[in-house]
Amino acid sequence: MSPAEIDILEFAAVWAPYGGNDAEAFVQFGLTSEEFHRRLIRLLGSPAARTLTNSTVVTLRRQCLERLYRPTGGSAHPESRIRR
Repeated sequence: MSPAEIDILEFAAVWAPYGGNDAEAFVQFGLTSEEFHRRLIRLLGSPAARTLTNSTVVTLRRQCLERLYRPTGGSAHPESRIRR
């Protein structure tokens, strides 16, 4: 796990109780909201995410899915839009 990936997890965990902070994520990591949340959801399945509480992981997964899934007449299931 790279230091940048750990920074993303830590950043997300700090902002989770406030619903995230997409603007600051762009400033800190240079990632669009979609890029940030795709990367974060992948990181939440990594061993480094074990440092987070289960509640935080659940919250972050929900926030990622909410950001990544925007109803556009596409698929009915949010996880189906996440590229792995």
